[in-house]
Amino acid sequence: MPTLKPIDHQNIVIRLLGMTSCNAAHLTTLAHAHKLPVSLHEIRVACDALVEQQFVEHAPGYAYRLTAAGTVELPAVPLLESYYTAGASTGGAA
Repeated sequence: MPTLKPIDHQNIVIRLLGMTSCNAAHLTTLAHAHKLPVSLHEIRVACDALVEQQFVEHAPGYAYRLTAAGTVELPAVPLLESYYTAGASTGGAA
């Protein structure tokens, strides 16, 4: 199995946070239940990174806010940086 990049951990965490409001230890248990190779430390680092990225601006005057609300990604919940760069490299939208 390929090694996950830090941005992948953030993507995992934002989805887990969207489904539940739990602490980092429980998120680690959930990740392991889904066979995701992440440690408690990696989950904590990803949570810290998400807090630092609470507001992400990709165009002047147009920002997305990170939030954990519900089980679906609402327009107010952005896809993280890897999705933006993946779509940009192919010229299409992610």
